[in-house]
Amino acid sequence: MIKGRMAALLALLTAGAMAAGAEQRVEVYSGNPHYFAMDGEPVFLVGATYPHGWTPISRPEIDYMRTLDRLAEEVERAGSDNVRGLLRCLPYDPLNHMHDGDVTEVIQPWRQVDDEGRYDLTEFEPEWEERLRHYLGAAKERGFVVGLEVWDDWSVTRGVNGAWDPGEGAAWNGHPFNPDNNVNYGADVLPTTTQGCGAPFYQTLPDKENIAEALAHQHAYVDHLLGIVADYPNVLLTLSNETRADLAWSRYWAEYIRERAEPWRLIGEMPSTNRQDGGGECDYDLNPLTLATDDRYGYVDIAQGVSRHEFGADPVEQAIGGAERIQLYFDAMNEAGAVKPLLVVKDYTNDQQNGPIVHWSRFLAGAASSRFHRSFDDDPEQRVEAQFQVAGSLAHVAGQIPFWEMAPNPGLIESAPGDTRPLVLAQPGAHYLVQFVNASAGEATLAAEAGVYTVTWRDPVTADIIGEPAAASAEDGAPLTLSIPEGHGHIIAHVAAESGG
Repeated sequence: MIKGRMAALLALLTAGAMAAGAEQRVEVYSGNPHYFAMDGEPVFLVGATYPHGWTPISRPEIDYMRTLDRLAEEVERAGSDNVRGLLRCLPYDPLNHMHDGDVTEVIQPWRQVDDEGRYDLTEFEPEWEERLRHYLGAAKERGFVVGLEVWDDWSVTRGVNGAWDPGEGAAWNGHPFNPDNNVNYGADVLPTTTQGCGAPFYQTLPDKENIAEALAHQHAYVDHLLGIVADYPNVLLTLSNETRADLAWSRYWAEYIRERAEPWRLIGEMPSTNRQDGGGECDYDLNPLTLATDDRYGYVDIAQGVSRHEFGADPVEQAIGGAERIQLYFDAMNEAGAVKPLLVVKDYTNDQQNGPIVHWSRFLAGAASSRFHRSFDDDPEQRVEAQFQVAGSLAHVAGQIPFWEMAPNPGLIESAPGDTRPLVLAQPGAHYLVQFVNASAGEATLAAEAGVYTVTWRDPVTADIIGEPAAASAEDGAPLTLSIPEGHGHIIAHVAAESGG
């Protein structure tokens, strides 16, 4: 059975490699470093996923091509090469399936070599590599960017004595680097227990506990991963998933990978916040604001820093508060002269009512991406389909405007009815994209440059035009009036100069 599956994967791999001829290199866009570029052209990244989509390689029963093909359908709605799909991939399994159900089989990067299921950290599993290569090749073929996460905090800080113990065989309890689970070293090298902060896995560095034997295996894994990734220029290397390590650990691996990866390869980080003010959860300095001004990193994944963990369950507060925090990051980067893209690889508010509010807000706030994380309810298929639809609707609108020449400026809305809250992405005198949340019917005023504009209202879920596009004028010294339609608590307005901008 395994041989047959491997043969099938090899066939798929060969087919994918033949089709993926384009370079598809992801870099920072030189014209506006708040965004990424594919082969020199600015892109905004969108995404959604079916269950188990964040660890697709190590779970062979998961059909990851389903996510890629479904996302490709929605990205095509954009009709523009300036909008691309975003995938998130943790290549090894954290052995924590609490969010999307159990799986029956797991393939880790390392080979299991004895009857007890223990791993040999000096040997890598061929089937795992074949799946990873096929996945990355299929993403490249479709022009998608992959955020590949090197380490996962959930798997090394959750376990006996850790932040949370998910049980036998899960998280650190089942991790291949736990001495109970490998044939390479014993508990005298790394303990079988862990910690929520200061986990032994993070103490291997020369400037810490200098655990050379374990560090050598960490190096070997990263080296092997880099050898694979070298064939896929569409990959961003995110050091961690929600890391609770310290800044020294993150900087060590950023520097280690920078010395070995291609000079243009982008390296980023995703800190876990302290759920209060954006600081790192275990080391305050390991936070998006610090990383945004650190030239070791080519981008920062700010997903945790703008999430519901920071701003509560209200999607309006997540949207507005998240936008304000993104502006804080922008201001710090501009002051330091170190502007880079801010990636949002996952949003937690993703139901049909609230998900679109947060999803659109990332674009209007100037982030480089917006991606739904996962489904939570009893009917995940229905919810995921809704997420794909919203991602496609955002892609459709983003593909029609020169967002890379625009900047967030919610202050351009001078007044709005009731408790309406606005976000604005603007190219003054040419394009103004306005997101109204908590919207009340009535008149809002936009401080547009003098001229004649066409105002088009859109449904953020479907991207359908609401009513008929209408002409509106802005006089010198007077704002442009926008009449918010009735019955739309969340609505998008595109104000475009009639000259075409």
